[in-house]
Amino acid sequence: MELKYNLTSGSSQSNLTESYTRVYASATTYKVTITTSANGQATPAETAWILKDGTVLAINVAGQNLTGPTVQTMVIGLFAGFSAEVQAGSQLSTYTQSQYFHSTGTSSVTIGSNTFTVTNYAANTMPQTITSCGTGSTTNLTAYKLSVGSPTGTSYKVVTYMQLAGSSTVNGQPTSFNYTIQIVSLTVG
Repeated sequence: MELKYNLTSGSSQSNLTESYTRVYASATTYKVTITTSANGQATPAETAWILKDGTVLAINVAGQNLTGPTVQTMVIGLFAGFSAEVQAGSQLSTYTQSQYFHSTGTSSVTIGSNTFTVTNYAANTMPQTITSCGTGSTTNLTAYKLSVGSPTGTSYKVVTYMQLAGSSTVNGQPTSFNYTIQIVSLTVG
């Protein structure tokens, strides 16, 4: 699987390409190779051995096999682009709540060789304030666009485009954000 992101944060823009290839799958373990390129600069491929329950056994970085508790946290960096996609997907219930957002209809997108339908969302009003129950956090959005759909051959919902700008306050601490994530290449394997 390969994902390409165009990330915009404020006035800076970066392009991230991340792909992983399954080398093999045994009854208990996956061996995957991960390649990453940021702004055209490729990093050496890395290999990970991951149990099917998600436990990381080892990572090969620059020809050196690493094991032990630290590889559990290292694998997060290896799959950073995919983690961003998973995080966006896990927040769909928040970013599609009808009291804040509405569907503007569907459209067809082609990403790589995959053509599928996405549902597009917009904010009901702008700026939009979202309050999380029980967490003490408030998010004020000044920009919002979202497109989500399932590539042909899968039921997994992929966030193909997301634009968010505004600020969040958690426990009294404000943080500003402004970013756009767009998947420009996707291969379903």
